[in-house]
Amino acid sequence: MEQSALEKLYHQYFNKTYRTAYLVTGDHQMAEDAAQEAFFKAFSNLDALRDLNKFGSWVNVIASNYAIDMLRKKKKMIFTDNFAVHADRNPGNSPQDAWEKNEEAQEIRDALLLLEPEEREILVLKYFNELSINEISAIVNVPQGTIKSRLFRARKKVRKLLQPKKQ
Repeated sequence: MEQSALEKLYHQYFNKTYRTAYLVTGDHQMAEDAAQEAFFKAFSNLDALRDLNKFGSWVNVIASNYAIDMLRKKKKMIFTDNFAVHADRNPGNSPQDAWEKNEEAQEIRDALLLLEPEEREILVLKYFNELSINEISAIVNVPQGTIKSRLFRARKKVRKLLQPKKQ
Protein backbone atom coordinates (compact mmCIF):
# COMPACT_ATOMS: atom_id res chain seq x y z
CA MET A 1 0.00 0.00 0.00
CA GLU A 2 1.25 3.49 -0.79
CA GLN A 3 2.57 5.68 1.98
CA SER A 4 -0.06 8.36 1.27
CA ALA A 5 -2.83 5.76 1.74
CA LEU A 6 -1.28 4.64 5.03
CA GLU A 7 -1.05 8.26 6.19
CA LYS A 8 -4.71 8.74 5.30
CA LEU A 9 -5.68 5.69 7.37
CA TYR A 10 -3.55 6.95 10.25
CA HIS A 11 -5.11 10.41 10.25
CA GLN A 12 -8.61 9.03 9.78
CA TYR A 13 -8.47 6.60 12.72
CA PHE A 14 -5.85 7.90 15.15
CA ASN A 15 -8.15 9.95 17.41
CA LYS A 16 -10.65 7.12 17.87
CA THR A 17 -7.85 4.61 18.41
CA TYR A 18 -6.21 6.89 20.97
CA ARG A 19 -9.54 7.35 22.80
CA THR A 20 -10.08 3.59 22.83
CA ALA A 21 -6.66 3.05 24.42
CA TYR A 22 -7.26 5.90 26.85
CA LEU A 23 -10.58 4.45 27.95
CA VAL A 24 -8.80 1.18 28.71
CA THR A 25 -5.75 2.65 30.47
CA GLY A 26 -6.89 5.99 31.89
CA ASP A 27 -3.39 7.32 31.15
CA HIS A 28 -2.38 9.67 28.33
CA GLN A 29 1.13 8.32 27.78
CA MET A 30 0.05 4.68 27.85
CA ALA A 31 -2.78 5.49 25.42
CA GLU A 32 -0.37 7.25 23.06
CA ASP A 33 2.02 4.29 23.18
CA ALA A 34 -0.80 1.79 22.63
CA ALA A 35 -2.18 3.75 19.67
CA GLN A 36 1.24 4.09 18.05
CA GLU A 37 1.98 0.41 18.57
CA ALA A 38 -1.44 -0.53 17.19
CA PHE A 39 -0.83 1.37 13.97
CA PHE A 40 2.65 -0.11 13.66
CA LYS A 41 1.28 -3.65 14.07
CA ALA A 42 -1.68 -2.97 11.79
CA PHE A 43 0.46 -1.54 9.00
CA SER A 44 2.99 -4.35 9.37
CA ASN A 45 0.24 -6.98 9.05
CA LEU A 46 -2.08 -5.19 6.64
CA ASP A 47 -2.11 -8.19 4.31
CA ALA A 48 -3.86 -10.19 7.06
CA LEU A 49 -6.86 -7.84 6.94
CA ARG A 50 -9.41 -9.22 4.49
CA ASP A 51 -11.66 -6.17 4.36
CA LEU A 52 -10.02 -2.74 4.42
CA ASN A 53 -13.37 -1.24 5.49
CA LYS A 54 -12.83 -2.92 8.87
CA PHE A 55 -9.43 -1.27 9.41
CA GLY A 56 -10.78 1.15 12.05
CA SER A 57 -12.30 -1.61 14.18
CA TRP A 58 -9.23 -3.77 13.71
CA VAL A 59 -6.72 -1.11 14.78
CA ASN A 60 -8.94 -0.20 17.79
CA VAL A 61 -8.92 -3.78 19.00
CA ILE A 62 -5.15 -4.00 18.53
CA ALA A 63 -4.79 -0.81 20.61
CA SER A 64 -7.17 -2.11 23.25
CA ASN A 65 -5.33 -5.43 23.54
CA TYR A 66 -1.95 -3.70 23.71
CA ALA A 67 -3.28 -1.32 26.38
CA ILE A 68 -4.48 -4.28 28.45
CA ASP A 69 -1.06 -5.90 28.09
CA MET A 70 0.56 -2.67 29.26
CA LEU A 71 -1.71 -2.59 32.32
CA ARG A 72 -0.90 -6.19 33.13
CA LYS A 73 2.80 -5.40 32.99
CA LYS A 74 2.38 -2.32 35.10
CA LYS A 75 0.03 -4.19 37.47
CA LYS A 76 -1.75 -1.06 38.53
CA MET A 77 -4.35 1.28 37.19
CA ILE A 78 -3.88 5.00 36.84
CA PHE A 79 -6.91 7.07 37.67
CA THR A 80 -7.37 10.48 36.12
CA ASP A 81 -9.68 13.46 36.16
CA ASN A 82 -9.16 14.04 32.44
CA PHE A 83 -11.25 11.04 31.39
CA ALA A 84 -14.07 13.19 30.03
CA VAL A 85 -11.90 14.75 27.33
CA HIS A 86 -11.31 11.39 25.65
CA ALA A 87 -14.61 9.71 26.41
CA ASP A 88 -16.47 12.14 24.18
CA ARG A 89 -17.83 10.23 21.20
CA ASN A 90 -17.61 13.21 18.84
CA PRO A 91 -13.96 13.86 17.95
CA GLY A 92 -14.93 17.32 16.63
CA ASN A 93 -16.00 18.57 20.05
CA SER A 94 -13.63 20.89 21.83
CA PRO A 95 -12.10 19.97 25.18
CA GLN A 96 -14.30 22.68 26.73
CA ASP A 97 -17.40 20.87 25.46
CA ALA A 98 -16.11 17.62 26.86
CA TRP A 99 -15.47 19.17 30.29
CA GLU A 100 -19.08 20.31 30.44
CA LYS A 101 -20.39 16.75 30.74
CA ASN A 102 -22.95 16.22 33.46
CA GLU A 103 -22.30 14.54 36.80
CA GLU A 104 -23.98 11.28 35.82
CA ALA A 105 -21.67 10.83 32.83
CA GLN A 106 -18.66 11.40 35.11
CA GLU A 107 -19.89 8.74 37.51
CA ILE A 108 -20.21 6.28 34.63
CA ARG A 109 -16.66 7.02 33.48
CA ASP A 110 -15.37 6.62 37.04
CA ALA A 111 -17.17 3.27 37.35
CA LEU A 112 -15.68 2.16 34.04
CA LEU A 113 -12.19 2.78 35.37
CA LEU A 114 -12.90 0.49 38.34
CA LEU A 115 -13.54 -2.52 36.11
CA GLU A 116 -10.96 -5.11 35.16
CA PRO A 117 -9.25 -4.27 31.83
CA GLU A 118 -10.93 -7.17 29.98
CA GLU A 119 -14.37 -6.05 31.16
CA ARG A 120 -13.62 -2.45 30.28
CA GLU A 121 -12.41 -3.50 26.84
CA ILE A 122 -15.73 -5.19 26.00
CA LEU A 123 -17.74 -2.17 27.17
CA VAL A 124 -15.50 0.25 25.26
CA LEU A 125 -15.74 -1.79 22.06
CA LYS A 126 -19.52 -2.15 22.40
CA TYR A 127 -20.58 1.32 23.54
CA PHE A 128 -17.79 3.73 22.59
CA ASN A 129 -16.76 2.08 19.30
CA GLU A 130 -20.31 0.87 18.62
CA LEU A 131 -19.29 -2.62 17.51
CA SER A 132 -21.78 -5.48 17.42
CA ILE A 133 -21.35 -8.65 19.49
CA ASN A 134 -20.48 -10.46 16.27
CA GLU A 135 -17.80 -7.88 15.35
CA ILE A 136 -16.29 -7.93 18.84
CA SER A 137 -16.26 -11.72 18.80
CA ALA A 138 -14.53 -11.87 15.43
CA ILE A 139 -11.96 -9.22 16.25
CA VAL A 140 -11.10 -10.38 19.78
CA ASN A 141 -11.26 -14.02 18.65
CA VAL A 142 -13.55 -15.06 21.48
CA PRO A 143 -16.92 -16.86 21.02
CA GLN A 144 -20.03 -14.67 20.90
CA GLY A 145 -21.44 -16.37 23.99
CA THR A 146 -18.33 -15.41 25.95
CA ILE A 147 -18.59 -11.81 24.75
CA LYS A 148 -22.26 -11.71 25.79
CA SER A 149 -21.53 -13.08 29.25
CA ARG A 150 -18.58 -10.70 29.77
CA LEU A 151 -20.75 -7.81 28.63
CA PHE A 152 -23.54 -8.89 31.00
CA ARG A 153 -21.16 -9.13 33.97
CA ALA A 154 -19.47 -5.82 33.16
CA ARG A 155 -22.81 -3.99 32.87
CA LYS A 156 -23.94 -5.57 36.15
CA LYS A 157 -20.78 -4.35 37.90
CA VAL A 158 -21.23 -0.83 36.50
CA ARG A 159 -24.87 -0.81 37.65
CA LYS A 160 -23.79 -1.90 41.14
CA LEU A 161 -21.07 0.77 41.25
CA LEU A 162 -23.60 3.41 40.26
CA GLN A 163 -26.21 2.46 42.88
CA PRO A 164 -26.60 5.11 45.54
CA LYS A 165 -24.88 4.22 48.79
CA LYS A 166 -27.30 3.41 51.63
CA GLN A 167 -26.72 5.56 54.67
